Amino acid sequence: MKTEVAYFNSREAAQILGVNVSSVKRWTDEGKLECIRTLGGHRKFMVRHLLDFLKKHRRKTSQVNLTPIESEADLELRYHMFRRNYEALIPPIYEHAFECHRDQLQQILNELYLSQCPLAEIYGDILTPVLHKIGHEWEQGRISITEEHIATQTIRDSIIRLRGIIQIPTAKIGKVLSLNLSHELHDIALKMTEHLLETKGFEVFYSGQITPTIHLAHVFERYQPDRLYISSTVAKADTTQQELDRLFALCEAHHCEVYVGGTGFDALQYDHPAVIRRIYRFQDI
Repeated sequence: MKTEVAYFNSREAAQILGVNVSSVKRWTDEGKLECIRTLGGHRKFMVRHLLDFLKKHRRKTSQVNLTPIESEADLELRYHMFRRNYEALIPPIYEHAFECHRDQLQQILNELYLSQCPLAEIYGDILTPVLHKIGHEWEQGRISITEEHIATQTIRDSIIRLRGIIQIPTAKIGKVLSLNLSHELHDIALKMTEHLLETKGFEVFYSGQITPTIHLAHVFERYQPDRLYISSTVAKADTTQQELDRLFALCEAHHCEVYVGGTGFDALQYDHPAVIRRIYRFQDI
């Protein structure tokens, strides 16, 4: 990733250094931290200003930053996080996924979330394009199926770990059953949907990939879900439609709303009274 970073303001510099803004201002007044002063008196920090300070005064900074800052590339990554330049975050996350760098990928996701980046944007505007790019590379024959699995599983693991810091309300507003159909292996989108629903206050019963529908009547009796979320990326001709129709009928009998999502529904009929909406992006959740 090589992008021209103009400058950081005082707030961003403070976040990078892991201190409050008053410390940044004091250090600039003392000459310990170099900066550029605008005509209006505002402090602007170049990449080299912060790198020089970190090399000389690393003990003065706290340990709150999750992404290590050792190079200009690290600072540029932080810059794009602060500015919500999501397209610039896709290449490093893509590379971390293929190299199975779980810790580095996790640090990026954690810091995005802790810096108040909406979870729907992390999943929809950053991770989804990365997953699409991985899928496209496999479809074009540029990577093997094993490489595709390694990359996607690295992302899946990071998403699951991210759940540990996501703020989830104690009070619940409803119950959700979340599943893929019986042949469906890809459940990353469903896992991200689960997290978003939890942040809204739903209790989620997550079945995930390859869920056979034959015994679901017992599941509905036990958990009594208010909503069912189904994700599908690949439809298997008539068998998938038959399975889906049985689910719709079951939901209608139990007064359970249905929400569907995924490209598999391009080839499926979902015009049923139980179906409330097809979800096209995470922000819709």
